Amino acid sequence: MASAVDHRVRLAAGLSAAEVHAHTTASDGMVAPEELVAAAAAAGIAVLCVTDHDTMASTARAVEAGAEVGVEVVPGEEVTTSAPASVHVVGLFLERPVRMGMSVEDTVDAIHDQGGLAILPHPFMPTYFASITARRALRLLERRTVDGIELRHTAPMTGWSRARLDGFYAEHRERLGAALGAGDSHFGRHDLGRLLTAFPGRTAADLRTAIAACTTSPIRGITPPPPPLLLRLAQQRRALFWLPNERRAGRVGGGEGPVAVSGR
Repeated sequence: MASAVDHRVRLAAGLSAAEVHAHTTASDGMVAPEELVAAAAAAGIAVLCVTDHDTMASTARAVEAGAEVGVEVVPGEEVTTSAPASVHVVGLFLERPVRMGMSVEDTVDAIHDQGGLAILPHPFMPTYFASITARRALRLLERRTVDGIELRHTAPMTGWSRARLDGFYAEHRERLGAALGAGDSHFGRHDLGRLLTAFPGRTAADLRTAIAACTTSPIRGITPPPPPLLLRLAQQRRALFWLPNERRAGRVGGGEGPVAVSGR
């Protein structure tokens, strides 16, 4: 198991830890990509997936920083789908940004079209946006399969909601893919590593193989020192005001849609 006592993940031989959902200052995170990578290295995280909202602007810098400290970085994106719900879908192993504002189905298609993995992040949250509901997930699974779901995440959930999510996964695991744990880090060393994905091997390629084979496991990671209150407030301002303005200005949110038409 991972240790929750110190600030470095410790796993059984043959297993490594991945953070599959993390943000930088390219979107609403509060750390530069280099700082995020440094926090991953300090925490003993082998693979770091950089998944900023509707942009991949930080991934090249993160990959370069990771190569210097022995952390493999997976380029990704947390894509905002169409209103009103604006459900989020995480794409991993992407080569190019995926366009925001499409249906959930078209977003999954666009991720798959470039060879990426489509992940459902923080499902069943008690919010009207960002998080997919059970009803919407069922509609999606009638038409598509995804590659993984964050079965354990750090967003607020009641015990009832968590039990409902577990039951949903047990019933639909063939179409939901791998069970993942994700920290949704926005503060680098202040929150990276709380929930992680354990996988056999060490590399990003090993992580991809494990997701495809459904041999991943959500695990509780470390307990980093929490972010100061003023930093939390600054992050909320960034998420609620700065990032929407970047979307309106067209500086984030562009990218590719699906190759084929929806409904395939």
